[in-house]
Amino acid sequence: MIEKKKIQQLPILPVKARKQDEYIGLVRMFKDSIVMDVYESSGMVCLDNEKKEPEIKIRWVCDKQNFLTYFFRKHKWSSGGMQYALHGDSLYWRLPDIRLDKKSERVVMEFLEKCGHKDCNSGNTVRRLKELEDHIRAGRRDRAEERRRSRIESRAAKRTPLPGDWEKWLRATVFNEERYLFYNAKKRKSGICAYCEKEVSLDGTQKYNGFGKCPSCGSRIRYKTTGKTVQTTDIKKAVYMQKIAGGFVIRYFHIIKTSSESGEKYQSNEVVMDTYIGEKRWRDYCYKSWIYGEMYWDDRRRLEMGSWKPAGYLYTRNIKRVLKDTVFCYAPLAEWMRHEKTELPVGDFICSYPNSPFLEFFIKIGLYRLTRDYLEYQGIWTGHTYEEILQVNKEQLNRLIHMDGGRAALEWLRYERKAGSRIKDEIIMWLQDNKIYPGGCGKILEAAGSVERMVNYMRKQSVPPAEFAATWRDYLRMAEDEGMDIGDDIVRFPKDLRLRHDQLVMSGELRKDEQRLKEYRDFDRKIEERLPEVKRYYWEDRRYVIVPAAKCEELIKEGRTLHHCVGMNSQYMQKMADGISWILFLRKKEEMDVPYYTIEIDMENDDILQYYSKFDRKPDREEIIKVLETFQKSIQKRKRVRMSVCIPA
Repeated sequence: MIEKKKIQQLPILPVKARKQDEYIGLVRMFKDSIVMDVYESSGMVCLDNEKKEPEIKIRWVCDKQNFLTYFFRKHKWSSGGMQYALHGDSLYWRLPDIRLDKKSERVVMEFLEKCGHKDCNSGNTVRRLKELEDHIRAGRRDRAEERRRSRIESRAAKRTPLPGDWEKWLRATVFNEERYLFYNAKKRKSGICAYCEKEVSLDGTQKYNGFGKCPSCGSRIRYKTTGKTVQTTDIKKAVYMQKIAGGFVIRYFHIIKTSSESGEKYQSNEVVMDTYIGEKRWRDYCYKSWIYGEMYWDDRRRLEMGSWKPAGYLYTRNIKRVLKDTVFCYAPLAEWMRHEKTELPVGDFICSYPNSPFLEFFIKIGLYRLTRDYLEYQGIWTGHTYEEILQVNKEQLNRLIHMDGGRAALEWLRYERKAGSRIKDEIIMWLQDNKIYPGGCGKILEAAGSVERMVNYMRKQSVPPAEFAATWRDYLRMAEDEGMDIGDDIVRFPKDLRLRHDQLVMSGELRKDEQRLKEYRDFDRKIEERLPEVKRYYWEDRRYVIVPAAKCEELIKEGRTLHHCVGMNSQYMQKMADGISWILFLRKKEEMDVPYYTIEIDMENDDILQYYSKFDRKPDREEIIKVLETFQKSIQKRKRVRMSVCIPA
């Protein structure tokens, strides 16, 4: 074992440096550990006739099982190794250039021989120490991995077989609505119920995928024809809690049910296991080896699980025994499952319950939706009474219970209390079902005057309420910025909200364009001076025409219509003003006023730098490439003609 305190107190021995030395190492033994002091000599600046001793930087210590590094400047120990100590993360791969004297090399070789690492691959003594360090590091990783695997296997070994009535519970609770009756499409007078596995007589009026009642067991079934459906597959999630020493295990399953004429079959695939012992928790994932097909457990999350959540139908017949003598002994999970009869967020409930004991109160008084919303929202509520926790009075609490209100209903009841005006339960439930919260309706409520008027206006729209509320809120903000009276019904309740919203957006954009054009006046003046020079870029054929831009306003309109950056970025105007490049507009002759392609051309060599249509796309690309090639050939031809005219006879 490395004795850090005693090694730290070893004296620092003097060394002599050479000009070419980067680091100097001095090695000695301390009991069973090798100690290498590393001195830094490179980069020292000395005055004339001045001698400066190398400065000690680290002390590297190693035995057969471990290595450590002591930093003299920081007075700290590290397990990072000599490369990290000298070069850090940036040059972690580089082997330190450490010079050892002959005595130090002999000490190193004797130590390596004792450790069984004398026959290393390298002839460099320091590199041999580095290989020993790598070997020790690999051993650390192997031992850590072995301990990790051992802990996982120990947790997995605590699982017990599923209860004998597991499949019966699946049939009765989890898949109670997924029952099928198979019949022959030609012989419609009889069929086989997959649930009770009995052949029954039918009246012949059944329809494929229609619902009915099994004449034998009385179950509500869905009809399937054997010609179209040989078997059906349903997948759901289930949760089983199991008692272990000092805590419990929560096991999550994917249940695959197949139904056919021969009956129902169930396959329970375990995917995740949460182990709780006291306040500690471990989560392990079930994997399948693609090579051997065997199942094994690991505590690293499976990538294919995506946004998997710890939820499912909860097996409740052993809950009290499992949670006994734990902090969850009063958790009403069984009551919640008996009422909801659907997948419950069991994992989130177990994680939140110790710090949110009021969840027990929520379930017991019937606030099931609020419990779900709280677990999903992961809020932080405090208090000892329902008034402190929920911030509502007794009458509002009764209303919340009656409507099985969630977080949205609770927030509207809180808003009602602050506003001092009652909101109808029917309106609150509509707002809750459409996930509309008071926090996002401040400007709307200010304009509408009441929640009821806001809801009545929303109900008349064909757009989803949450989306409509966002558009309405944005519209009212812009209307107020325009100086309009949002208290006027014509303004706050427009017949076509989307149209008025888009008009205000356009008005704002036009105002921005006007401001931008004022800033571009100098560009326009320089661009106008260069217009005679760019006349050579005008071109047309039977279908298309190319026109050079003449002012900044044209670029702004082009960019806004085609939704790209040519009008928003002043660099294009600057390039045109400086004669570096020019913007050209490609139009179809049949639609001269409709922007189609925007082109940037280099004015020095007439190369096309880029060309884009709407949303930076390139429709009809192959055809446009041919058009641009023809355009460039015509430019080159005009150049040759001008040159021949200018050459003197």
